[in-house]
Amino acid sequence: MARRVTLVAWGSRGDVAPILSLGMGLQASGDIVTVLTSRDFADLVELAGLVWAPFDISVQDAASSPAGRTWLGGHRTLLGEGRALRKVLDGFAQPLIEGLWEHTRDADLVISGILTADACASLTAARDQQHAVALLTPVMPSRHGPSSPTAVLPSRDSGVNALSGRAVLAASYRLLRVPGDELRQRLGHRRTRGGWLLARLREMPVVVGTSRYVVPPAPDQPNVTITGYWPPFGAHLNPDEGTRIEAAITEAHADSRCVAYLGFGSMTTRDPAGTARLLIDAAHDAGVHPIVSNGWAGMNAQLDGRGDVTLVDEVPHDWLFPRLDAVVHHGGAGTTGSTVRSGSPQVVVAHMGDQPFWATRAHRLGISAEPLRRSTVSRRQLTAALRRVTTNSTAGEVRRRARELAQRVAKEDGVATAVAALHASTRASPK
Repeated sequence: MARRVTLVAWGSRGDVAPILSLGMGLQASGDIVTVLTSRDFADLVELAGLVWAPFDISVQDAASSPAGRTWLGGHRTLLGEGRALRKVLDGFAQPLIEGLWEHTRDADLVISGILTADACASLTAARDQQHAVALLTPVMPSRHGPSSPTAVLPSRDSGVNALSGRAVLAASYRLLRVPGDELRQRLGHRRTRGGWLLARLREMPVVVGTSRYVVPPAPDQPNVTITGYWPPFGAHLNPDEGTRIEAAITEAHADSRCVAYLGFGSMTTRDPAGTARLLIDAAHDAGVHPIVSNGWAGMNAQLDGRGDVTLVDEVPHDWLFPRLDAVVHHGGAGTTGSTVRSGSPQVVVAHMGDQPFWATRAHRLGISAEPLRRSTVSRRQLTAALRRVTTNSTAGEVRRRARELAQRVAKEDGVATAVAALHASTRASPK
């Protein structure tokens, strides 16, 4: 009998599209896969040939609200980021709770992300279901610095790193527990603490859709499998759009100018005009032709009609990035992965969440300029970073390292590895 799997895919397109690739791999292996995600991605789920179940909310609308723009716009401190996130949670907690309560009940296996792991751990325990976690960024505390986003000593193996990881997870639990607390109340369960979630995470299978050459497996995490990337599903290139972009790249290269992508994906902003001006001015100062992505920040409205920039909207990263000399992005796990696979040098302007970790990892691997933060980045800093990966004496070495890493990563089959790990560590549906 085929196993019924529900994938809980909460987040932006960059979060959801790789999970759809994992879902397609599970379905090809014989599972019946339902994807629980927001209204934004109903068509994309159905295009993937999977069953869609709704969170009755638009993540893009929530991100574009005043609270969402404040949260995603970049923060100087983790405390400020946490406060902004809590305000966003107040807006989408109830649709998240109702979706989880209703649409996970018939699954044999529920695969959640970290934001829904606490709630799903309680639900699946009460319903005698299996629970696994699928991540794009490692979150488990570890002694091994390169494997942990919260490591105090990121290049060393130390107990201090494990302590800092547990401390961050405990501090984050007041946010992660929001949907879980109400669901436990419905179930008649007691309230929990952060240590409860960590214990559950150590017991269940965890697959991480990144490359072992970017984040090495941690020796103290036997239940975690670093699988390789899950290339995002659903990217489609309009042929006319491709021709337009290639012509702009060819023209710039003929003028001996490098070409860079600049875009912050799902990161909204309270100042789209200022964000557009920062990116364009830095690119021009660096002597680079800018290909600017609209994203959720809505920058195209600020730049429409200008002849010194190529504007794009929905263009597949795996098609575009290999054609470019540099990629400036926000450091989302999905965009970082696409850039790694492309072999193009990076400049990461981290906004929030796990993005500083990816900025640091890219720099330590020698494929990126120094990490930047959206809350403090200046035109001068962004210009210098672009020059470092395009025209300075350092650019050739950065490009060589980026291409070598892309060649190693290309040999991994992340989806197949994840499917095999999940099948090996979870039981089949009873007949």
